Amino acid sequence: MNWYKIEIHTETESVDILTYLLEENGIDSVVIEDPNDPMFDVEFKGDWDYSEETARQFDSEDTVVKIFVEADKDINETVNMIEGLLKKISSNGLNIGTGLIKYEIVDDADWKDKWKEYFKPFKIGSHIVIKPSWEAYDEEEGDIIIEMDPGSAFGSGTHETTSMCVKLVEKVITPSDMVYDIGCGTGILGLSAAMLGAKSVIGVDIAEDAIIASKINIEKNNMTEVMDVRLGNLTDVVDEKADIIVANIMADIIIMMTDTIQNFIKPEGYYILSGIVEGRQDDVIDAINDKNFEVVDHLNEGEWHAILAQYKG
Repeated sequence: MNWYKIEIHTETESVDILTYLLEENGIDSVVIEDPNDPMFDVEFKGDWDYSEETARQFDSEDTVVKIFVEADKDINETVNMIEGLLKKISSNGLNIGTGLIKYEIVDDADWKDKWKEYFKPFKIGSHIVIKPSWEAYDEEEGDIIIEMDPGSAFGSGTHETTSMCVKLVEKVITPSDMVYDIGCGTGILGLSAAMLGAKSVIGVDIAEDAIIASKINIEKNNMTEVMDVRLGNLTDVVDEKADIIVANIMADIIIMMTDTIQNFIKPEGYYILSGIVEGRQDDVIDAINDKNFEVVDHLNEGEWHAILAQYKG
């Protein structure tokens, strides 16, 4: 089967939001090549274990997001959609780089397994290890293994926004907690909360593909009795109040949710926010302060911020 391979040349800070928006628009075959990410440096001593030298070889100095769509699709329509997403990202203050879009027709065999070179076991937070099923991993004391076959839709699971969320979840979670994961994607944050001991977790996403991926990962990790996922907006699909709400999404969406979020969190409950790019953190803090949330922790990694707030209403 033939496919269009589309290359989107951008910058590191825009990758996670771009892949999220692409998934919302039905494109879930993504490979990310980012030579600017320090984890690809041969001297990097962190959580990734790159066994393949090819995983550190790139054709461009740009951060490149590669997507794959069927060759019978209208390529001009797809390109126009991508251009619209890049404009949306840029309007939110993120650097999209050149925004160059290139495409060519390739055969299925040329790409379908290549993304596996880039996905190895890695740790987020102090205990959570994300492991694909095809990789071996020498478990250490205290490790909590989440097995996840991300497919090419996973995106950048080691991104600062994800790791900071997990660190904050680890800080506050208790065995009696109900947790909401807003914009759950593949379920990585909700699963982390579940396996860290939450009593119950509900993941919510407006993308049907995300719900399908989350359900697969929940079953794979035997968490069906703890975690559930629901399609739609939080205000439409839940009616209880949570002890912890996690939202790893864009600053503007976080701000927009502040008018109603207190209706879904218990007094003294924790609100964990991430996906906040440098320069927007004060806007988010001002918005949640106005709704009786008190900031109790604030993490910053790279160009990104994560906030832990407690509801004082």
